[in-house]
Amino acid sequence: MAELKFDILEQFGTLSTSKSGWELQLNFVQWGDNQPKFDLRTWSPDHKKMGKGITLNHDELVKLQEAIEHVLAPEDMPTVEKEPVAFTPEPEIASTASDDDADEKPGWAKLSDF
Repeated sequence: MAELKFDILEQFGTLSTSKSGWELQLNFVQWGDNQPKFDLRTWSPDHKKMGKGITLNHDELVKLQEAIEHVLAPEDMPTVEKEPVAFTPEPEIASTASDDDADEKPGWAKLSDF
């Protein structure tokens, strides 16, 4: 297999780091003899190996920024307005359940079911 030629021209930032040291980075990379592109992918600590990622030209990066701004805009954040629900516990009933009833699941699965 032919060696992949690349040159990291600028490192803009690291989004996360795994326990093994691999980092998800946004870089400006020239792949082979092609025009440099913005590149988002995981890299080994020595930058000799890389994971799958995406490359974006400037226009695509600007559109991605606009989409992210839309997602993170406070006025677009969904709001949930619920009336408070008073919780009244049921009176305890003496248990007469047999071992056969032990496999029954409760009638609720999460707190919001109350």
